[in-house]
Amino acid sequence: MRQTAAAMSRRLIWLNSLITLCVGGAIPQDKRNQTVGHGSFESISMTETNGFDPLGVWYAGVEALSQKQPSITTIEAAKNKNIGIVGAGISGLMTYLALHEAGFKNLTILEADDRLGGRLHTSYLSGGPFDYSYQEMGAMRLPVDYIDKNGESHNISDTQLVFFLIEEMNKLNKGDLNLRVNLIPWVDHNENGLQYFRGIRTASGLPPTLKQISENASLGVPLVLDADAQAASDKLKANLPDDAFMSDMVKNVYQAHRKWNDNGFGGQAGDRWSVFSYISQFLKGSLNTTDILDNQLDPRGSFWEKVYDGMYESASIFRTIDGGVSRLPLSFGPLVKDNTRMGIKVERIKYSDEKVTLQWKHSFKDREFQNSTFDYAVISAPFTVVRQWRLPEIDMTMANAIKNLVYDTSCKVALEYSERFWEKYENPIHGGCSTQTDIPGVTLVCYPSYNMNGTGPASLLASYIRESYNHDMSRMITMSDEEHVQYVLDAMTEIHGEHTRDLYTGKFTRKCWSLDPLTAGAWANPSAGQHELYIPEYFKVHKNVSIGNKISREDMDFSLTGALAHLYWRTHVLHAWMDRERFGLGYPWRSAAASRARPR
Repeated sequence: MRQTAAAMSRRLIWLNSLITLCVGGAIPQDKRNQTVGHGSFESISMTETNGFDPLGVWYAGVEALSQKQPSITTIEAAKNKNIGIVGAGISGLMTYLALHEAGFKNLTILEADDRLGGRLHTSYLSGGPFDYSYQEMGAMRLPVDYIDKNGESHNISDTQLVFFLIEEMNKLNKGDLNLRVNLIPWVDHNENGLQYFRGIRTASGLPPTLKQISENASLGVPLVLDADAQAASDKLKANLPDDAFMSDMVKNVYQAHRKWNDNGFGGQAGDRWSVFSYISQFLKGSLNTTDILDNQLDPRGSFWEKVYDGMYESASIFRTIDGGVSRLPLSFGPLVKDNTRMGIKVERIKYSDEKVTLQWKHSFKDREFQNSTFDYAVISAPFTVVRQWRLPEIDMTMANAIKNLVYDTSCKVALEYSERFWEKYENPIHGGCSTQTDIPGVTLVCYPSYNMNGTGPASLLASYIRESYNHDMSRMITMSDEEHVQYVLDAMTEIHGEHTRDLYTGKFTRKCWSLDPLTAGAWANPSAGQHELYIPEYFKVHKNVSIGNKISREDMDFSLTGALAHLYWRTHVLHAWMDRERFGLGYPWRSAAASRARPR
């Protein structure tokens, strides 16, 4: 298709943005001023002095590139560079897609596992995706909207990125039903979810439901705070962002992030306070008050997690992927299959003569390393893994980010039953993660939101715990799979009734992400100061290596959106923004209407 001069100009601007980020400094100094037609290329530092705001509206810096368009020669030289991508999780796959769509020709993915998807991981306990006995061991859901205090719904803009990606992948795969990704409703809250605390049961023998507790408070176990703790809690709520901030946040999370870091926490710099220090030092809460309140949060963590999750948890509509979230990375298969090498566990990176060499062993017993050399490398492996690698000398702040960025982790146990007994109660449970308990190591139970009232076996997520909140996890991960599963099965039987034990098929999945040698954790959960200090480093190219994975969304285990959000920061979602105008969608930060686009 022929392009107008304006369209070509826009593509050159976005290509310059991508070249700067992924191949920054690729062109030797004496070649940078060569031009063909118009425009010249100079290496542009992605810093605030050049219009880029790493902690906020970074894409405003792209506008500055319109004055520094690269030449055709520069573009072609960059697109012929040999680029290695470490990791075939969603970040690695998206990096490949963005570069491929931009016309980069020499791309290779090195993946340590034997599958695509990384922490997007559906476990199929019986059959395949459409036998509907599966559970998500990683990301599960997509929040669609935010409901403000007036009851008005606002579309969450960064969720639209996932929807647009799904639409793009379905187009690339030309309607192949085996690869098609379809969205279906996800039930997040269910008033029939059971609340099993302190052994309280109703006359039916089951624990009370949320609805029953709302009608009879004596069935619940309320959290009672003393006067000091209540006063501190009230002050904390008053200083957290208000409804107007949250409404703005759903439209532009990057602008909100900048405001938060500047003075969004009751006039304070948001990333400078840990939960513990803010309650004890700023609010002057007693140690006991601080202990009570920070038990509801992550004591060492940044309050940004609470703010971000508060927005997502306010959603009234959620979506998930029919047949399991793993179908999204599966849809990349035809695109990447010829350029992906499985079973390559990178352990070292060397930099010499403006080249990057990635090294690995076929077996840890091998004495010799295998090598692949590239012009540039993009590392999408989590820092929990990268920090064990041998790396070339890089700036101290980036090195500290790799060593010190805090990660959270989680454990999930899925059990399969021969029938959906939970849907047959007098108060049936059709989906949702609303069943909760004080049984140590269980915490949360999720029922499938798909194939409701179906026949045949079905699986429930019988335990979901995360380390920063559920410290009993440190005990659970010491158990063998069999012991842990038996413990959870006994808990499910205690909650749902002894008759359910006989319905258990014996099939299970247990996934504790900290025990996975390819992840050693579940998601980045930056502590106080780590947003402000480390995020600017992820915009830089270090010895021809772009480093930085899963850093823009803390709770990546629960929300699929976060598993993609950081790709705004890495590749600027080049293919999407260059082509959105072709689809009549405009640019997402300029048009609220653009964010309402839905995949077919």
